[in-house]
Amino acid sequence: MYRVTSNMMKNDLIYNIDNHLQSMDKMHNQLSTGKKVRVPHDDVVSATHSMIYRSRINQIQQYIKNIDEGNERLTTTDSSLQSVNDILKRFKELTVQGANGIYTDNDRAKIAVEVDELTKQLVQIANTKYKGESLFGGHRTDISPFQVVKGRPNYADREVITSVRYRGNIGKQNREIEQGEYAAVNLPGDKAFWTTNQVITSGVNVTAYTAPANAQIKIDGKTIDIAAGDNIKTIVSKINNANVPVYASLTGFKNNSLQITTTAPHELWMEDIGTSTILQDLGLANRNMKPNQAPGVGTSRKGMSLFDMAIQLRDDLWKGDVKNLGSRDIAMLDASQDNILKNLAEVGARTHRLDAVKNRLTQDNTSMMDVLAKTENIDFPETIMNLKMMEYIHQSSLASGAKAIKPTLIDFLR
Repeated sequence: MYRVTSNMMKNDLIYNIDNHLQSMDKMHNQLSTGKKVRVPHDDVVSATHSMIYRSRINQIQQYIKNIDEGNERLTTTDSSLQSVNDILKRFKELTVQGANGIYTDNDRAKIAVEVDELTKQLVQIANTKYKGESLFGGHRTDISPFQVVKGRPNYADREVITSVRYRGNIGKQNREIEQGEYAAVNLPGDKAFWTTNQVITSGVNVTAYTAPANAQIKIDGKTIDIAAGDNIKTIVSKINNANVPVYASLTGFKNNSLQITTTAPHELWMEDIGTSTILQDLGLANRNMKPNQAPGVGTSRKGMSLFDMAIQLRDDLWKGDVKNLGSRDIAMLDASQDNILKNLAEVGARTHRLDAVKNRLTQDNTSMMDVLAKTENIDFPETIMNLKMMEYIHQSSLASGAKAIKPTLIDFLR
């Protein structure tokens, strides 16, 4: 048994009333902010979960922004390729007309003028910009990727486009659409505006070639390791197993030449890396030129871009070459359309993938926002009820304390 004094009762009362006031202050703050946790020490577990949920929501919203920007790029790309396809359809109509025997050479010359104007439109489309950046330049977005070279052939009555050079590169622009997951949102011009497979045949005798040292080469952006002592057959095998759309083979007299052929229409890019001279030794590259430019002397490079095809068609019309118009040119047009349609399908597939990921992320964002709200936000009816209960307890404490500590010295003196 212990003695209870007036001071003890007073101190206990003050302590309890102070706790009541703190609890009511906390509830008032919760009602005014609508949040359970204002500072971490209010509820450490809830505060930790809240930070995790908010971080995830910020990630999701950034991924959605990346997807929206990527979709805009792909939509612009799709629109550009559709315009190219429309021009190719018109080329087909004009070629059929030009191949018809009822037309005169003068009529074909007039058709050639229209083809030349449409070729200029093709170049303009190929140099399309999106938000000030070249759409088909790969990583080189600061320049117009396709450069026109003009001249005046003896069969033309004006200055015309004689060639179109690609100055961009094969870089892919990726956007992160989920943690560790990326999607390409561009189509490099070397692929988008190409008509036929390209074939590069070395002019160097490679039968006795062996790599002098460990080295690396790059074909279409893929790095291939070559070991010291690798012979030409081993090098060919490594190229074919590199998972790039090319096929390497030995050809020519006694298989003394190395030939690289694309398995899908695009412009070949090959380069030695660092101190490597493998491709230079094989006659497939030249360190003084860009990776997509002509290699050494004696090496042949065959393949046509969309612009080469259009220029060939126009020139055949000017020359009145009905035979080539009715056979070769129509075949090249068909190949060009097939490649454009394939690229359109690829762009469409990428767009569908981005849409599917965005739908999932939108659902995840809604679910995460709901979980965050349950973690952070108060239950208003419950909080109001608790506040009223605490106010009642507080008033009761004040009333009981007033009765218990009421007697004073003056009360005893009365």
